Amino acid sequence: MKIVQKITSQLDCPDFIDTHRQRPHDFTRRRQLTFKNLVLFLLNQPRTALQTELDQFYRVLNQASAETQVVTAQAFGKARGKLKPEVFESLNQTLQQQLDSLGLRQTWRGLRVLAVDGSTVHLPLESVMTRFFGCHSEFPVARLSMLYDVADGQTLHSLIVPSAVGERDCAHLHLAHLPADSLTLFDRGYPGHWLFALLEQHRRHFLMRLPCGYNEQVKQFLRSGQTEDTQFFSASHPEARLFCTEAGVDPAGRVELRLIRVELASGESEVLLTSLLDRQAFPAEVFADLYHRRWGIETDYRRLKQTLCLDNFSGRSVTAVKQDFHAGQLLKNLALLMQHLLQPVIEQRHKSRKLRWKVNFTQGVSRLKNTLVDLLVRPGVQGLANVMELMANSLSAVRPGRSFPRQRKRLASRGCEGYKPTR
Repeated sequence: MKIVQKITSQLDCPDFIDTHRQRPHDFTRRRQLTFKNLVLFLLNQPRTALQTELDQFYRVLNQASAETQVVTAQAFGKARGKLKPEVFESLNQTLQQQLDSLGLRQTWRGLRVLAVDGSTVHLPLESVMTRFFGCHSEFPVARLSMLYDVADGQTLHSLIVPSAVGERDCAHLHLAHLPADSLTLFDRGYPGHWLFALLEQHRRHFLMRLPCGYNEQVKQFLRSGQTEDTQFFSASHPEARLFCTEAGVDPAGRVELRLIRVELASGESEVLLTSLLDRQAFPAEVFADLYHRRWGIETDYRRLKQTLCLDNFSGRSVTAVKQDFHAGQLLKNLALLMQHLLQPVIEQRHKSRKLRWKVNFTQGVSRLKNTLVDLLVRPGVQGLANVMELMANSLSAVRPGRSFPRQRKRLASRGCEGYKPTR
């Protein structure tokens, strides 16, 4: 309840409103689409016809018995142009600060485990999208990137940028948001000496998968048959030194890192690279399971794209795309926070069952449709308790260790068959 009240107070704060409106005179007249109402409407995930969504929203907001047309879709389209998309990023930062202050973070051997990964999303077929974000195969596409907490599923920082911006460039932008005493997981698309040096400069730990042919050091390590080794890495290639200079690190500097071999069930070997050099505190055998936790960020993108229907944007402008993306991230974080808080209750209720159970994410987000609006406008313990109880009764079994080969027997259809969209 404290977190809900903190977000509500931000939406009523004059300084917060002034920071997140496009012009000083925006949201100064007494209208139905106030700053707060506009933010709440976008957070309510409008995915069907806008007029229908607006009518439902104002019925809930005004506690009316029937839907009436209070605001037109055209008025909404004009009003959203006054709102900076960064408002949802600021609200997410407020949420994350509250989680820190309440001590709700989980750690692994004293470190918070995070992950960074990128993806892409198809955009509305508008020329303005192509000009701003770029295109792929003649379709407008944007680059996505996230800094993600693998323990509780919270997205700490997210980016939606032109597709020409690379994943490693996005990783650079995430560095300022890495908390102290954290370990960040990267896949094999990220290795680069400039990033190793930059993470060392920021005193942030990492675990990264390397391509088996990354450089001669890695090849020799694989040929040696060793399980682990500590070596110094340097920028030997002219292009690598140029990247170091552009990133603001010494191109002649050396970074001491630890190589770890992991044998896969298929018989193949993969190589992990980490800045955790203490072999007693962090033995080699713990890293295979640790790196596997990175998969959480992959499933998080699936939540955004399939369950939250990320590519079903509510507008056809650059501002609208950014607003929808960051609003979706905030909604997802709020739903996962409730799910995380409910987990001890669920485990106590179902401790006699063979399998472990958790809140079904799709059902959890669906329960927040319109309900979240009511909670943020009229915060109350009873209303929150009702939502939490509905979530606690919408469960899915946790089946760890499942693995299935990818077999495509027909052309891929739009969406993922096992994942249903929210209402």
